[in-house]
Amino acid sequence: MVRQPYSIKTLLVMIILALLLPGCGVKSYDRTPNPNMGVDPLRVKTGGLLQNAALKNTLRIGTTSDFPPFSYHGTGDRLTGFDVEIAEEVARHLKMKAVFVEVKENDLLPGLSEGKYDAVFSEVADSKEHRALYDMSQPYTTSATVLAVRSNESKVEGFTDLKEQTVAVEKVDEYQQLASKYGAKTVVTNDLSEAVDLLVKRKADAIITNSLSLLNLSQQTSDFPLKTAASLKPAHQICAAFPKGNSDLVAAVDNALEAMHADGSYLTIWNKYFGDSPAAYKGTVDHK
Repeated sequence: MVRQPYSIKTLLVMIILALLLPGCGVKSYDRTPNPNMGVDPLRVKTGGLLQNAALKNTLRIGTTSDFPPFSYHGTGDRLTGFDVEIAEEVARHLKMKAVFVEVKENDLLPGLSEGKYDAVFSEVADSKEHRALYDMSQPYTTSATVLAVRSNESKVEGFTDLKEQTVAVEKVDEYQQLASKYGAKTVVTNDLSEAVDLLVKRKADAIITNSLSLLNLSQQTSDFPLKTAASLKPAHQICAAFPKGNSDLVAAVDNALEAMHADGSYLTIWNKYFGDSPAAYKGTVDHK
């Protein structure tokens, strides 16, 4: 028997039924839900993490909680800090809620690879090694490893002067390794304030720390007793990190960062932690 062709009416009914069936037709979550995400708003299957975040209206962010002024527990034990507030503002620009997952520093990037969160905002430096394993956003600030001494210090003027000197450092492997490299005696402190106290009391000859941490601390007193003796080059460009293969999420975050520079929300956060400091600290992208 020869199969007769379907009538136009029958075809229309079949198409309508197909669109109504689960898994068929165009789903609302196949599209980027708002233009703030910085990718084609009609693009389907936008990539795992961005699509999942949009569906749940939530951006999961990995961070540490013991690295002031970038991420720490402040008043009322609330997680706060420069990186935390930048991440929160990025999420707001994406019309999402930021949900933070606090982990130890050594577990931070491995947790990203294990799918525990969508992004890391925690002073991650842009590097070939990191880019080989993760997708990276545009830089949202720049920092450097610096050597700080007392304001009237003349004995220590650079890293090469540290031999047999006592250097106070925070619990950061890079700082401890650097002090050992130059032959210094190392005193490990719980935080930068403790290191500064040792330096002021002449129980240490120098501090190795982060330029932004030092800048933040200097904003808290009009007569800051320290000066920067030397700075390692090149400076670190600080980016958000993402699991490999999520270029749409990277584009969305980059677009949010650009929007934050344009509307002033980035500067508001910056000034809160670092004051009206030199523009060179504020990232490597010219947003004028």
